[in-house]
Amino acid sequence: MDQEKLLTSLAEKTKSEAEADLGDIEQFLTFTIEKEYFGIRLLLVHEILKPVLITRIPNVDEHILGVINLRGEIIPIIDLKKNFHQTDTEIFPASRIVVVMLNEKRCGILVDEVKQVVKVNREFISYTTDDLSLNYSKMVESVSRHDEHLILNLDLEQIVDFFALNK
Repeated sequence: MDQEKLLTSLAEKTKSEAEADLGDIEQFLTFTIEKEYFGIRLLLVHEILKPVLITRIPNVDEHILGVINLRGEIIPIIDLKKNFHQTDTEIFPASRIVVVMLNEKRCGILVDEVKQVVKVNREFISYTTDDLSLNYSKMVESVSRHDEHLILNLDLEQIVDFFALNK
């Protein structure tokens, strides 16, 4: 009986330690655009879709590819490649649309390839400053490393604000 209590207390202690450790972990969905690795906080990701017919809309910003109908909801699709690399978008077999939920609204982001969900300890996340000389420095909220890749973690609020301001 004492051994059973000991095992139960050890299991509870291990569970509480694991829960405490999760507080120091951030999870990101990683993907590539032009062979660069990017991440989005996993909590913001609603779903991942294979590319579907994107309806073009006249007189919108060139970074908006168009809209899709997702179960009756019209969702704009953002083309980050056009903004980051100034190149035309090609849709490949591995391309995906990452649907994100931001401020109770959905939008899609076209990516070249979804990689994986990574867990990064908060102490290994470097938050960016405005000193970056990159064209999209305000759109990157932090940088982290996973395996041999440097991941630029995107700030979706800044991205949506950027596209709203440039209309």
